[in-house]
Amino acid sequence: MDAPAISVAGVTKRYRQVLAVDHVSFDVARGEILGLLGPNGAGKTTTMRMILGLVAPNEGDVLIYGHSIRRERERALAPVGTIIEEARFYPYLTGIQNLQQVARLRGLPTSPPEVLAVLDTVGLREAGRRRVRGYSLGMRQRLALGLALLQSPSVLILDEPMNGLDPVAIKDLRDRLLAMRARGVTIILSSHLLGEVAQLCDRVVLIDQGRLIGQDSLVHESTDAVELRVRLGAGAARGRDVLAPLSPAVFIEGRDVVVPRLAPEKVPDAVRLLVGAGLDVYGVSAEHPSLEQRYLEMTGAGASAGPDGLVHEGAGA
Repeated sequence: MDAPAISVAGVTKRYRQVLAVDHVSFDVARGEILGLLGPNGAGKTTTMRMILGLVAPNEGDVLIYGHSIRRERERALAPVGTIIEEARFYPYLTGIQNLQQVARLRGLPTSPPEVLAVLDTVGLREAGRRRVRGYSLGMRQRLALGLALLQSPSVLILDEPMNGLDPVAIKDLRDRLLAMRARGVTIILSSHLLGEVAQLCDRVVLIDQGRLIGQDSLVHESTDAVELRVRLGAGAARGRDVLAPLSPAVFIEGRDVVVPRLAPEKVPDAVRLLVGAGLDVYGVSAEHPSLEQRYLEMTGAGASAGPDGLVHEGAGA
């Protein structure tokens, strides 16, 4: 098996009496998109800043392609592009001039063909000659991605890259990130938009109160547990009792009997039990739990967006 592109090993960060990140560890495979999830103040941005060497951990280390961020910072960060917090631009300069200025500071090529190639990648070639003060928020976010891509990175670290974007701009950014993954780029992104994370990421790491509370793959195999939902009309209470031997977590929701975690091969057994008990079955669905359901299961959080800052499915953005 290939060594991970990024290995976060027990990083801890204290600010005086506040423990912002507490011994967080996870790996990111090459060519994987990893989502970093958690409520506001959970420690996501601090973790990303430690990965980038912007904040020194009190304990632990980060390895990027085997190079320590603490001992070999320049070498470790050589393949990394990032959008961390809000990108700043020179509003009186054009998009091309902004990229050229940053490229000049980094010792990278500043010739128009090089810069235009980056603008092509982020969909700003036509707007590149316009002054940035006239750019929309979505265009500025794409230009920020262009800054991150100047050195042709093989690793991207993106902190809330979809903040403030409208649905069209979000889809555009999602498509561009998926295309980069297809070319082998490794991506870590933080987000509070669960629906977008579910569409974009291969795996999620959940952080709460500075601690890693769970990791979950979003690429499901046929053997993964499903949520079984059976519509029984007036017989829901009896149906719950019939299905109780399959799972201790069976519950009723309206006219449905729900088995939260059931092996797929047990679904026909469940239907046979209900029919054999003389119950009328009006509908059956067996689906993998959504990211929202799994997040709530791991955190024990409420079912709607609130002070945690997470936007759950159906809550809107």
